Amino acid sequence: MPEQNGTRNGTNRRGFLESIGTTSVAGGLAAVLAQRDIVQPVAAASATDRSVFDIDGTADPDATFPQSVASGGPTSSGAILWTRIAPSAVVSEEPIGVQVATDDDFADLVYEGTVPADRLSSTHDYTVKVDLDGVLESDRRYYYRFVYDGVATRTGRCRTLPAAGASPDSLSFAVLTCQDYQNGYYGAYRHLAAEDVDFVVHLGDFIYESADGAYTSPTTDIKDGRDIDLPSGADLAESLADFRTLYRTYKGNEFLQEGLEQHTVIHGWDDHEIGNNRYWDEKANAPVLPDTDGGEQPERAMEITADGIQAWVEYVPARVEFDPNESALQDQLRLWRDLQFGDLVDLTVTDERLYRDGPPCGDARITCTDEEAQGRTMLGHEQKQYFTDWVSESDAVWSVWANEVLTMPLTIGDNWSQIELLHDSWDGFQHERWELMQHVADVDPRNFVVLTGDLHASLAGHVKAGYGEIEPFETYDRIGVELMTPAVTSVNAADVVDFPSDWDDDALAELTKDQNDHLEYVDWHQHGYAVVEFTRDHCTYTVYGVEGVIELLSHRDDRASRIISSFVVGDRNNETQTQRQEHLCSCMDAASGVDVPEAAVLDCVVSSFDACPAVVRLI
Repeated sequence: MPEQNGTRNGTNRRGFLESIGTTSVAGGLAAVLAQRDIVQPVAAASATDRSVFDIDGTADPDATFPQSVASGGPTSSGAILWTRIAPSAVVSEEPIGVQVATDDDFADLVYEGTVPADRLSSTHDYTVKVDLDGVLESDRRYYYRFVYDGVATRTGRCRTLPAAGASPDSLSFAVLTCQDYQNGYYGAYRHLAAEDVDFVVHLGDFIYESADGAYTSPTTDIKDGRDIDLPSGADLAESLADFRTLYRTYKGNEFLQEGLEQHTVIHGWDDHEIGNNRYWDEKANAPVLPDTDGGEQPERAMEITADGIQAWVEYVPARVEFDPNESALQDQLRLWRDLQFGDLVDLTVTDERLYRDGPPCGDARITCTDEEAQGRTMLGHEQKQYFTDWVSESDAVWSVWANEVLTMPLTIGDNWSQIELLHDSWDGFQHERWELMQHVADVDPRNFVVLTGDLHASLAGHVKAGYGEIEPFETYDRIGVELMTPAVTSVNAADVVDFPSDWDDDALAELTKDQNDHLEYVDWHQHGYAVVEFTRDHCTYTVYGVEGVIELLSHRDDRASRIISSFVVGDRNNETQTQRQEHLCSCMDAASGVDVPEAAVLDCVVSSFDACPAVVRLI
């Protein structure tokens, strides 16, 4: 089909920087939701009929399982396994088999179960989720597959968490965000499939609600199979059928499937899973979807948001609290949660979209001061209390926050008019940010690391207890680091900003660092992903850039990933107690553009911090 390459009004320099990022209504929503039956993970029954697992080795798995498999929601004794069966392949009264083994030949089976045939229906768009919690051993990798009517899925891998009280030597995450299907190809996922990481953390914007190239670069020219036609005919998703179509399209991509088959994903979300820059209007007691047709009408916005949540729950294997019978939309889905990886890492995932207030001053940029107002919230009261409790109780070597939008301030402007950007991020909620970071400073966890997406850039910098916006005459300590992963494909500054002809790739990065002294590394140009490895002595943040994002990868190795930059953060307890220092160490020249072998990163990691090219004291 021909490529749709339209761009929505505002997809320009300003649009990029802004976007990257009533009782009767509630009663009406309750009536709508009362008719919903949303798929929940099931515990498969023990297999009694061995014929369920008879496999025709010549059968094409893609015809029966067009979205392949995925896993998520890890615990120390299991994970959630996911698949979807094509409606045309459904056979009446045929159960679904599930097999888990320690080897990819399935010779050493550790679990076999079946999902009843009546769990497979159009009600859930033929998606299936199986919860193996309580079935598997801790801190192990397993292989799994589904079997249906003689056809087996491609083999997936899943992993369990370390046991409570364990002391792992290391833990690694691949961190992803922002993967607009219409702005690029998924070569990053093919490289991700080969990464030797323990888990994937996805910070959101797994799908974009657009079908008309709304958020693509004006220069993007993708013609190979990137058209999307929504059942409603709308440009932006506005129905359950629309959202399901988007998930089927995204998860039908071969490269994305390869990445999800190989790794267990810890999912968050951001705005585009439902609507760009969405927020909650307390007066109307309803969500607002500023870009979506009808998205500023409370009852319609409720319906669209509920549809988006239903599709997310159907297609994303995440261990979250979900109760579709709750009458209040905000009470139905509780995405925030924490995961413990022994005593090495405590990870918390927060929801920064379902409870947030609207933009300050109608999203004004220069004269607005409402972002400093007390009472404005991104997390909502209950989640805010959860977060502060998590900080207080976290006693791991590394306390890690999987955070959707930039916590550090970001300012770009000139000497006479500083333009504060990203009121959609924590810059728009400065008082709440100040309260949270003051709490982190008071509790003083051993090491505090923030993993962030949304902005379509790579950043590394210092998280501070304050930045002068609330108490301008105070000097604030550095309390941790923030590490931002680049977009997989979504439009970045290099795609949309009309730079002066004499600027090179690093001019905007240098301008950004000059005006934000808490930043140590900035890259506005690369697409890809990041890998963060935690040991008992340090964590290492490595950004991988993937070439040819807007070129089709027809072969496995015809586009390389390369290390763009790597930083090391040292454990504070390795320093003297009087110094209480961390280090952010750049292991290579990020501006050089030279491919750096992985060994060079490892050499930097294991060497003393004094030998690093740049050492920055964080605390």
